[in-house]
Amino acid sequence: MTPTGILVRGLLLLVGAVLAVTLGARHLAPLPDLVLVVVASAGLRSGWQAGLVTGLVGGWVLDLLPPGSTVLGTQALLYAVCGLLVGLARRPGRVSVVWVVAVVGAAAVGCEVVRSLVALASGVPVDPWGSVGRVVATATIALVVVPLVTSVERRAEQRRFA
Repeated sequence: MTPTGILVRGLLLLVGAVLAVTLGARHLAPLPDLVLVVVASAGLRSGWQAGLVTGLVGGWVLDLLPPGSTVLGTQALLYAVCGLLVGLARRPGRVSVVWVVAVVGAAAVGCEVVRSLVALASGVPVDPWGSVGRVVATATIALVVVPLVTSVERRAEQRRFA
């Protein structure tokens, strides 16, 4: 990956995290996991290593933005594992949109299950319909955003080599 591609991916993570925190403060529901969509696009485009690193950075950004996480690094670890698993689902060449939605949906389900288990362990009530709504919203937004992010990253790298 070129430095331009890394910069574009970092900016996309920052925009996704700021949007997620801003819209979450407005109590909009169901709110898609925008950082997971960027992490998934990195993993599907560049493989498990890029998914792991992008997930780690995206999780750290979410951990550091207010309201943050109760334990620093939990979001980073969660997104790193999701990026790794999505990257393992990478297929070379052109990929159907159904595959992208299925992989991002599975990653969103995994994230919601872990978040629900952490909430239950902390004694915080869990809204199962809210979790289902977030998974559906994340998979739906991935339908549009993942191909868009992939094309933006591809153009940024082609400009560097042109």
